Amino acid sequence: MNLTRAFSFVFDDPDWWKIILVIGLLQFIPIIGQIALIGCLLQTARAVAQGNPQPLPRLNQLGTVLSEGIYGLLIAIVYYLPILAIVCILSCILVAIIVASGNNDPQPGIFFGLLLCLNLILIPLILITQLLLIIGNSRYVQTGSVEAALQLGEVFTLLRRNPAEWLVLWLLSIVCNFVGGLGSIIFVVGSLFTTVYAALVFGHLLGQTVHQVSSSPSQQ
Repeated sequence: MNLTRAFSFVFDDPDWWKIILVIGLLQFIPIIGQIALIGCLLQTARAVAQGNPQPLPRLNQLGTVLSEGIYGLLIAIVYYLPILAIVCILSCILVAIIVASGNNDPQPGIFFGLLLCLNLILIPLILITQLLLIIGNSRYVQTGSVEAALQLGEVFTLLRRNPAEWLVLWLLSIVCNFVGGLGSIIFVVGSLFTTVYAALVFGHLLGQTVHQVSSSPSQQ
């Protein structure tokens, strides 16, 4: 995996600042901004996997970027549904305890116990889901099919075949999230643009990994 290339490729495109500016400004629009960000990531990943020397999305293809982003958001929602279900169930239990206590103050130990259980369940589940979602996105990048991205059997097969590559990519996704938040240290609005840059970097890393695992002997 070429980390230097992933962090520098953005600036090789003469229109890089326009792309980051437009997608960054879209972050002011709820949901639409996030969809555009996901679309940019997936478009970049597919272009890199296909060997495109200029993988940045084009501004005249914004409709395609948004379309890709919608599919990417749908995939993410499906992957995170079990976590949402667990949160809803534990929230209902918490509300039931409050209602059952009536005028009496609920025991603090009960709240602490529930919160502890919630964290013990959710933290590892979120980490695992993040890894599986990355692999699911790679399936979408490869096939262009949402159905393929949601085939957990194939996702686990890819993980078993190339565990090191996917774990490294997952760790790099954490690095990219950190980079995306650096803009808020300089100026709050700056995080909107560093977030776009971080998404493009991760898209490049995802594309590299897709190309690598698809051409590895274990995939033949």
